[in-house]
Amino acid sequence: MSDRPPFDLTGQVALVTGASGAIGSQLVAELVRRGAAIVAVDIEDGSGLVRAISEFGGESMSITADLRDETDAARAAADALAWRGRIDVLVNMVGIYYNVPRVPFWEIGADVWDDMIRSNMRTVFLSCKAVSGPMREARRGRIVNVSSNVAVFGMGNFMHYVAAKAAIVGMTRSMARELGPFGIAVNAVAPGLVHTERGEGELTPEYLQAVVNGQMLCSPIQVSDVVHAVAFLSSDESRLITGQTLLVNGGAVVGSF
Repeated sequence: MSDRPPFDLTGQVALVTGASGAIGSQLVAELVRRGAAIVAVDIEDGSGLVRAISEFGGESMSITADLRDETDAARAAADALAWRGRIDVLVNMVGIYYNVPRVPFWEIGADVWDDMIRSNMRTVFLSCKAVSGPMREARRGRIVNVSSNVAVFGMGNFMHYVAAKAAIVGMTRSMARELGPFGIAVNAVAPGLVHTERGEGELTPEYLQAVVNGQMLCSPIQVSDVVHAVAFLSSDESRLITGQTLLVNGGAVVGSF
């Protein structure tokens, strides 16, 4: 038997936004393990991530870009094409969650609202728009957008974040319809509260445990849980799945998009 893991991505090029983040960096490592060449895009310098990938034989390039800017998003896609001549997978991990004011919606300033929408929704739109041309020309591709399970149940005092993540669900459905005729699948992953080092440093143990207690499967959601869901939707094993949003939340919410 082959030692290659399931959801084989050998020979494919995956563009990952937010690649330097806690989840993004582990996702990059997993996609490389499955055989993909990685285009790591982040607003921060990702050269360290590229060096780490090369140490275990993976192929990657780093692009520093502010994906809130249409020119930067288009440049990232163009650079990826220049590097390998194709983009097979786009994963939109980019976004902000921490250091965001949590207040009643009537106290959210318009500038704070606009920044959340630009960072968590506009980035997804512009990245998808940038790769849609080469994917349509190739008549194949997979796009995975990262939403959140708050899009299902809402979250008090966090409406700007909820709105942005809910919009991603609608965008995913619309893109799936428009890109389906070109052989391109578009899906979303909507995690619950993922336990990361930063989260454990900024959120109280009582809050983290309360979230776990609210799940049907009472185990903390790990980065690997999200990464494996994204890897599946990036692969040909999910070839006839499109327009869907996969909740990775331990059963905290039972609902349908």
